[in-house]
Amino acid sequence: MHGYIIGELCALGVALSDAVTCACFNAAGKKINTFMINFLKTVTALVCVAVIRLMMYGTISLAGVSPRAWFYLSLSGLTGFVFGDFFYFSSFRYLPYRISMMIFYSSPIVTSLAAWGLYGQILQPVDWAGVLLITMGLCIVLLARSRQADGAGQRKQMARGAVFAVLGMLGQAGGVLLSSTGLRLIETDGGSLAASQVRIIAGVVGFFAVMLAGKKGVVTGRVLRYPRELGLVMIGGVCGCAVGTTLTLHSLNYIPAGISSAITSVSPVMILLFTVFVLREKIRPAEVIGAVVCISGIVALSV
Repeated sequence: MHGYIIGELCALGVALSDAVTCACFNAAGKKINTFMINFLKTVTALVCVAVIRLMMYGTISLAGVSPRAWFYLSLSGLTGFVFGDFFYFSSFRYLPYRISMMIFYSSPIVTSLAAWGLYGQILQPVDWAGVLLITMGLCIVLLARSRQADGAGQRKQMARGAVFAVLGMLGQAGGVLLSSTGLRLIETDGGSLAASQVRIIAGVVGFFAVMLAGKKGVVTGRVLRYPRELGLVMIGGVCGCAVGTTLTLHSLNYIPAGISSAITSVSPVMILLFTVFVLREKIRPAEVIGAVVCISGIVALSV
């Protein structure tokens, strides 16, 4: 039970990291395009994880990571960082962003079902209730803040955005599942950090490949014109990509992938709490209800 609580606390830490990252990237996105934000955050995270490993274990060597672990963790990095994030952020061009987020954060259901089929991670009825409550609560929170203007758009664009959001969600779920597999194959000190390092390296390589294929190298130099936004991207890279990825992998050591994914996905509620207690913004009754439903789901998972 002690380890279970550690896993849940790590997953909550991921949700908090994602909320901070979202705020940073939202501000930086006014000057820097989405692709460069994703690329720079991944590079920042790689440096950060390497430094943490060096300080804690005196090495950044990945000699203890088996080829099979490299395979699964590399696939996880490409699936989550490159494929998932690309389609998720691309969906914002065609769908109201809150609808995209609602689809994206339904990944715990997919993750739970896939983990049951692939790894035999059977969730108890109370666990399923928790996963569903969290997903329902997120839908309520996100839809409550959608505006009438968000609904404007052609059917074809909406359909394309929905497909992109679903692909992003599948990338997120696939990244968690592949990480869970790769993590089990690592037999070295600081396995979670080593796994994070491998996963992020794969993400950086994937982004480089996309840059070369899309000839986006010219855009790289332009970000230097915006030092404030560049700083926000780096903060987001440390919080979301380095800390978030490591805590995700650490949580998978203790709790099933579906439960970890469900707790991690409550970051929109974290953002909601931030707007209330820090920015002093008013919230709608429906948002309060959604937050309560999410918290009820977390409590159900903790029973």
